[in-house]
Amino acid sequence: MAKEAKEAASAPQPHDKLEKCISCGGDLASAVLYHRYHVCPYCRFHYTISASQRIEALVDPRTFREINESLVPLDPLSFADRVPYKERIAEAQRVTGIAEAVITGTGHIGGVEAVLSVLDYAFMGGSIGSAVGEKITKAAEAASRRRLPFVLIASGGTPRIQEGVLALMQMPKIVMALRRLSKQGIPFISILSSPTSGHLLAASMSMADIVYAEPGAIIGFAPKRLAEAATKEGKTPQEFQTADFYLAHGMIDAIVDRRRLKQQLALALDLLGFKYRLTIANRSRLRTVERPAAPAWERVQLARHEQRPTSRDYIERIVSNFIELHGDRIHGDDPAVITGIGYLAGEAVMVIGQDRGKKEQSGAHHEGYIYPEGFRKARRAMRLAAKFRLPLVTFVDTPGAYPGLEGEERGLAGAFGLMVGDMAELPTPVIAAIIGEGGSEAALAFSVADRILMMENSIYTPISPEAAALILYRDSARADSVAASLKLTAEDCMDLGIVDGVVPEPEEGAHTNIGEAARQLERLLVQALLDVQMTFTRTLLRSRAKKFRKMGSYGTLFEVALASEADKAQESFVNSVQDTIDRVLGREPDPNRRVKKRENGNRR
Repeated sequence: MAKEAKEAASAPQPHDKLEKCISCGGDLASAVLYHRYHVCPYCRFHYTISASQRIEALVDPRTFREINESLVPLDPLSFADRVPYKERIAEAQRVTGIAEAVITGTGHIGGVEAVLSVLDYAFMGGSIGSAVGEKITKAAEAASRRRLPFVLIASGGTPRIQEGVLALMQMPKIVMALRRLSKQGIPFISILSSPTSGHLLAASMSMADIVYAEPGAIIGFAPKRLAEAATKEGKTPQEFQTADFYLAHGMIDAIVDRRRLKQQLALALDLLGFKYRLTIANRSRLRTVERPAAPAWERVQLARHEQRPTSRDYIERIVSNFIELHGDRIHGDDPAVITGIGYLAGEAVMVIGQDRGKKEQSGAHHEGYIYPEGFRKARRAMRLAAKFRLPLVTFVDTPGAYPGLEGEERGLAGAFGLMVGDMAELPTPVIAAIIGEGGSEAALAFSVADRILMMENSIYTPISPEAAALILYRDSARADSVAASLKLTAEDCMDLGIVDGVVPEPEEGAHTNIGEAARQLERLLVQALLDVQMTFTRTLLRSRAKKFRKMGSYGTLFEVALASEADKAQESFVNSVQDTIDRVLGREPDPNRRVKKRENGNRR
């Protein structure tokens, strides 16, 4: 029944006359939601609507101005099958009331001016011929000239058979026009309605900054019958070529109900086009917490506390109007990584968070382990941050990268290495906050930042204390003593010059008062951002490189350590010589000499 409903809703039909929902049988005669948005209020089934209806639903009243309306389809091949192409065009124009399968123009969406290209499936299945390709290309070029966001509402998208190879040739010029938008840093958002396929799907997947889909939309590059024929088993999953399938496989950012689409689109355009930056009147150093140091193992336990705030907890309290983005556009959507855009203290920022979830959610979040698609998802967010000059804020909380078979099959090492390189060269300010367990390479890849903060009870380590104890002593029970040797606490990392500030927590830990922990973290995040906000890009990158170049090098810290070792060696040598002289002279060596020397050294 559901399959039949989808196919029926994808075909042109007089929806306004429907009294019963073709999906659930619900009464539509008096349903306000149906008459306004063509959505069933009972099962949320989304019916196909015309391009004009979409424009009316999305664009602010009396702001839409059509462009390139004079471009109409021709018959370049004099194509004829059962019905001549010209007659098909005339019939489509009569049924839809429009000249071609796409309407292009400018309008305001929630007060933000944009250029729109809206496909109409009722016009020959929304297929792309020469006129459609030209109109979409010209619309993108208009967005480029005027530096306006470009919004594509896709429906259909396959090459029009009646125009042969000329229809096929529309894809390159559309993509080239969209590429120019990308190079100019102009937002491109695509909305996939049912059905979307072919060239429009390819352009959206490869070029759009954000891709939304309507609930239940049929989405697929090739017709389903061809896909099934090419599949070894001869059949595909039930959810194949649906919006849910594309979301689960990391190809789209979200499924958005038609009633909420305008609000979501307006917010996304506002965030991507944000032009304001915070400034600071007086620069000051990040103030760190001054409290008695707790045992390292106690810090480890607090960092792993099952009720400890997660990245999502902090994002919900610190970042307003947050729009989450999903998927790596290649394989999947790692639930252990959150990416999105929102406002931090009123400024638009890109946010990347490692999300281990709470105890009852840990399985759904891979227990915080990062898969290759998680690294790729984060890299995609970083590319958007670079394109739109958005500061990047990361929240680090992971036991490490997933080391299993799937990780190796999907290119874990390469994904990790590429992310480190991308973050090192990101031309916008980067602030990292280690909020829980900063484990190994997965933590490092998310914290190659201009400023690094650590929550008071968080840890940062190349290996878990248990694993280190097992390797060193073949006894994981000695993890508590190994934890101290690893120097993994926030205080240790401050002393080593790894982090720039320690964020105070409530006395018993962040889990006892999440609101207060979030307030303290927000305060230092904003201060850290302001500290680097107005720095020239070249200076920012040079300072970031210098910061990490010094870590672990033979700098001041290691000079002190080497001097200490040299003093000990000299003391040992002097004591040995003096003991030998005493024996030659028949005297008993002084057993207190080493202690005296050490005390004298300490006094110095």
